[in-house]
Amino acid sequence: MKQTYSLLPVLFCSIFISCSSDDKEDSTEGRDSLETIHVDLSEAREGKLSEFFEPEIEYIWLKENGEEGLLGRGVRQVIFHDEKIYVPDMQGCRCIQIFDRTGNYLNKIEAFGEGPGEYLQFYGAAIKDGEVMLSGVFPTKLMWFDLNGKFLREQKIDQQIGAAAYSDHDKRYYFYTKASESGDFFFESVNETFKDTVRSIPFDELAYYGYYSGASTLKELGDQIYFGMPFQDTIYEVKESKLFPRYVWDFGKYGQDLKEMAKFDVEVNGMEYIKFQNSEAKLYFSENWFILERLLISSFRHEGDSYNLVYNRETGRPNVISKLLLNDLDEWSTYANIFIQFSDRKIGAAFAGKTLYKNLQKKKEELGETGVEEYVKTKGKNFAQAAFAAKDSENPVLIIYTVKK
Repeated sequence: MKQTYSLLPVLFCSIFISCSSDDKEDSTEGRDSLETIHVDLSEAREGKLSEFFEPEIEYIWLKENGEEGLLGRGVRQVIFHDEKIYVPDMQGCRCIQIFDRTGNYLNKIEAFGEGPGEYLQFYGAAIKDGEVMLSGVFPTKLMWFDLNGKFLREQKIDQQIGAAAYSDHDKRYYFYTKASESGDFFFESVNETFKDTVRSIPFDELAYYGYYSGASTLKELGDQIYFGMPFQDTIYEVKESKLFPRYVWDFGKYGQDLKEMAKFDVEVNGMEYIKFQNSEAKLYFSENWFILERLLISSFRHEGDSYNLVYNRETGRPNVISKLLLNDLDEWSTYANIFIQFSDRKIGAAFAGKTLYKNLQKKKEELGETGVEEYVKTKGKNFAQAAFAAKDSENPVLIIYTVKK
């Protein structure tokens, strides 16, 4: 079967599909470091933020820059580096906006255009050795800027890269690349001189890979790099310049038969695809997954019901959570939305200031005048301060949860 690949953002949710356990055992045999995560949906339970995260939630309003307009609403990557916050904005200014640690706008990295040192689009960024590298650049190249936005250099490449990371441990770049037929590989690693290419994760003609950008599937955790591929129930880890399976989900009888997905492998009708996901698919994962200091977190749906899977990497315990995690820490919303990984221990989301303020008004209606006064003095203090400050803003407020030590 042929894989359709695009670096353009899709309009519908990308998904993981669980392979059968027999197929996975064959493909990972001999990998001593492989951990199998056995999932039993009959053990699903209610889960709370307080089980896994520190009590205090941090809010950072990324304030508007009047000259450049608002940040796009599709914030998916946020990089904390040297007391600054770098936010790639692919839908708005098509630039990287730079803020200080309190959310004040400082500068931007922008080079929109068709000439040398310019781009028409990019899909991600990575920071190393005081430089910002743009990946997923169109036309096909990699670009480097200093931390203040000055263009430094560019490197022509043969094909577009969906995601990229740099490993300080082995001094190599890792690139997610297009693979659509036998003999192709999904990953390439190169040294700093862009020589000594090593390829890994070969394309399998019998596998189903689906339709997704690949730009948000690469994660860095300290010196280690991980990769998760939609439609494959595996997280890969970098080792000796290649990627090897590290974690695999085993859903047993709850797994999805991949043959059911084959009808979408040649041609995609967006609405039919969404219909299949919502009402016909037995099991699928969202493209968002997070690997943190102690936790591996993913979300999935099974026969129309939503779940979170919070795997404790230290104890080996899988926690199957019905729906989303309940926000019992500051209760600004019933559930905790999580779609951004900020660092090794920090994870969370971003919502427009106006959205937070509307929710604060709902809390006032719910608690009454006396109740909301007590709320904003205690557990709701950080939320209320951010909501009041950003009440007229379309710019995002970062909501940051910190994993318990």
